Amino acid sequence: MLKKPAIWAGITGCAVNFVLFLIKLYIGIASNALAIYCDSINNLGDTLACVIAIAGIALSLKLNSKASDRAQSLADFVISIFITVCGLYFIFNGVDRILYPLPISYSARYTIIIVATIFVKIFLGVFFYFINKKMPSPIFRALLLDSFLDCFITLFAIMGMLLNNLNLTVDGFFAVICGIAITVSAIKNIIKESKFLITDKR
Repeated sequence: MLKKPAIWAGITGCAVNFVLFLIKLYIGIASNALAIYCDSINNLGDTLACVIAIAGIALSLKLNSKASDRAQSLADFVISIFITVCGLYFIFNGVDRILYPLPISYSARYTIIIVATIFVKIFLGVFFYFINKKMPSPIFRALLLDSFLDCFITLFAIMGMLLNNLNLTVDGFFAVICGIAITVSAIKNIIKESKFLITDKR
């Protein structure tokens, strides 16, 4: 059963993801690295997902047990739709960059900052893991899985930046790969939560 501290957990996730969005957006634009830019949009999507999570948690606190489960499942469903849109955005921009490649301004300082954001996401994922253990919810399960998936996405984005520095035009390909991974994972969650919303069975 969710409790009021769960709302503060959602607010924490919202704040952390928004700061990561701003950092990656600046680096993505400054370096012209598409994969980093798309990763920033993914963090913006995560910020919106946390806002939806907060709304879902607040609603579930006012409902009985069965209605609360459905409210949480609905919030998870909407979060997954946002994540799917982010994944498709990755793919679209990745294909565009493959067709029309642009030079990337590599910076060791930018790379170090982006690597640091991976550890931030790991800590956020661990944070959601322990919150989910204390207050089991599909909302926190979705947020913790998304946090760990984001670590791999950011790692791929860094690899794209480094390889482009070696005159290998792969930034667009990495954006497409990240987009496919995000989209597939989110669609699986949409299907799972759709079944629960329709049948009340997981």
